[in-house]
Amino acid sequence: MDDFDFSTPPPEVRVIHTHNLNDEQVKDLEEAFALFDNEDTKVISIKYLKDCLRAVAHNPPENELQDYITEIDTDNSGELYLSDFLYIMSKRYEGMTPEDEVILAFKVFDKEDKGFIPETEFRQIITNMGEPMDEDEIEELIRDADANTEMNIEYVKFVQRMMET
Repeated sequence: MDDFDFSTPPPEVRVIHTHNLNDEQVKDLEEAFALFDNEDTKVISIKYLKDCLRAVAHNPPENELQDYITEIDTDNSGELYLSDFLYIMSKRYEGMTPEDEVILAFKVFDKEDKGFIPETEFRQIITNMGEPMDEDEIEELIRDADANTEMNIEYVKFVQRMMET
């Protein structure tokens, strides 16, 4: 029988994290995670955490990213489980208002972080996401969005206006 070295601590056990996200948030985050999970294993390399966060319009500073990695990858496997990603996002969503979440959803489409998206893209977003709307409802929403002279919609102002009504 092999001698067991009792002075060596046992390897860390990976903690399965829980989250408090709603079904819609989970669905959206699973879709973002799937962009990096080509084999649908619900596990990706932890090196994709930053890209995964960016896919849902979150761009934490490098030190915060490292804190997540340290907290998540306790067994040094270099793996990021879907449950880990959901846990991280639930922490990021804590204290966020519904208004903040809607603004973040639009921010995903604002690739250059200018604060606006083209009206054509806005039309496509509201047509293809959320509750189905007829053409009149879409047109009314676009009028409410009040595009500027370059036909761009400042989505933060739009969301704030919608939340007031």
